[in-house]
Amino acid sequence: MNKLNWKEISPTDSEKGCVITLHGRGTSGEDLMPLANDIDLPNLRWIFPDAPFPFPDLLGGLMWYGSRTGNSNGILNSRKLLFDLLDHLIDEEGVPPEDIALLGFSQGAVMALDVALRYSKRVGALIAMSGFLATPEKLNKEKSLESLSVPILLTHGVEDEVVSVDGSREALKTLMDEGYTVALQEYDMGHQIVPEEIVHIREHLQSHLGLP
Repeated sequence: MNKLNWKEISPTDSEKGCVITLHGRGTSGEDLMPLANDIDLPNLRWIFPDAPFPFPDLLGGLMWYGSRTGNSNGILNSRKLLFDLLDHLIDEEGVPPEDIALLGFSQGAVMALDVALRYSKRVGALIAMSGFLATPEKLNKEKSLESLSVPILLTHGVEDEVVSVDGSREALKTLMDEGYTVALQEYDMGHQIVPEEIVHIREHLQSHLGLP
């Protein structure tokens, strides 16, 4: 397993940012592709990687790690593959790191947090929808100093029965204690994505990737 496979949606105007979008457990990168149309920022390039591991409970489903709470080997393997994807974009394609956002839903949110907070370069924005910090006790030693200025948006439904909103609430406290600039938006919803959330995500990307 040397690299991730991914699908792309190209910008419809001049490219001014790139969003790496990480899907949830049991789906694939294609599952979140409608987000690009919903968020509707024409200067963005969207990348939708497929998680590297098969999900045993659903034919064709994929996952970033095995357990619900965060299998360490799976997370470490997926972290390296996502680091490699970032390196490819920055070093080989010449995308400035500050023009890259990481966005994830559910298990993808867990990975977006894990990767952006440990990557050696500062990315432009981080959005974690319906997620949590997999290993908050390790963050103090493992976080990169560059990541401390990454603007973070957490979003979560208060009625979520798959990943409790407590996951984002606890992440908010941990991240603030570690010195990050972070906001949490909560919604009257379950484990899903709603229009109000899309508005907040669009505003976060516009503000921190310098988009019109």
